[in-house]
Amino acid sequence: MKLLAGQGSYLYRLGATNIRGTCILGAVMAGWRASRGGVEVKVFAGPDLQYHRFAPLDPFNRLAGTHLGLRIGIETWWQINRDAMLSGSLSASTIGYGYGLRGAAGWRVADAFYLGPEIETSGDRTYRQLRAGAHATALKTGRFEWSAGVGYVIDNSRRSGVYGRLGVLTRY
Repeated sequence: MKLLAGQGSYLYRLGATNIRGTCILGAVMAGWRASRGGVEVKVFAGPDLQYHRFAPLDPFNRLAGTHLGLRIGIETWWQINRDAMLSGSLSASTIGYGYGLRGAAGWRVADAFYLGPEIETSGDRTYRQLRAGAHATALKTGRFEWSAGVGYVIDNSRRSGVYGRLGVLTRY
């Protein structure tokens, strides 16, 4: 089972007007997990609920309002050896045909977590974003496992800047 919650904002142009979009999403996905040796693969699917708001209002954007769709996800982890890992993930939604694809490599630091490069692309039918940066993954504190990323982002509207990502998971 995977529960996904997220919030984000973004900016795009409609003619000469800057439109700020805000998205809140949640998904509840049942899953399947297989592991052999140092390789683990997880596959998830379930309902995806999203709310999009635009300021000023974009009358041409079909994402405005609340939508229910289907989200699928695939996550992989390859423990190459005790001190090195590779991971990848794919997520896609029927809402606006949104997708995300991420890859990362990491090396063990102080026997506490993995540190290394990450690259990610995401978007939908009209918007695309590319992120490149660094991540810290698998820092364990009690029942929780933390991950974070920071780096440079650019999109197809020729906007760029810094991104930050924070994640937490727990296993039952």
